[in-house]
Amino acid sequence: MSATVFLKEQYLRTAFKMFDTDGSGKIDSSEIAKLLSGEEFKDIYTENQLKQAIREVDENGDGEIDFEEFVTMMKSIIWWAAGQW
Repeated sequence: MSATVFLKEQYLRTAFKMFDTDGSGKIDSSEIAKLLSGEEFKDIYTENQLKQAIREVDENGDGEIDFEEFVTMMKSIIWWAAGQW
């Protein structure tokens, strides 16, 4: 899948909804922790590390990631990854 296709809003909204498990329109550290609770992530991330990751993306300082912040984060990841290939 190309970066252009991936960045289409419908794909981003679907990805966002995977994280926003309570449907609040925002992603908090407990929602991320739930997604990262599988065996492959066991004991890799602490609650403090997850909160720090949110702070790095949280542009408005409310302690959660809204859709716009999520889009900004995803674009940064895609552009960074594209530069690594």
